[in-house]
Amino acid sequence: MICAKCGALMDQTDKNTFTGRVIREYECRKCGNTDWEDDGIALWQALEDLQEKHEAKVAAQTATNEEASQPEALQPAQKPPASLWQRFTGLFRKRK
Repeated sequence: MICAKCGALMDQTDKNTFTGRVIREYECRKCGNTDWEDDGIALWQALEDLQEKHEAKVAAQTATNEEASQPEALQPAQKPPASLWQRFTGLFRKRK
């Protein structure tokens, strides 16, 4: 970075990314001027955002797949026989 006061080349003294942005601080050796610049989103923040989007997409897809895989409740055509005798005689009645 070039010093705004004297035009000399400034040295980078610090780089912070803990806020999710890349902030670089510079100091001019010639006149002692300090300045900083914001270089945009930090790499770790971009990767974290992508991970969150991916996890949300997977969760939504899993929920959709679970709903689609659930069998619909079948409505019985008639009530099943209640007693053992009705079940036994029902086997012979169906063969007609």
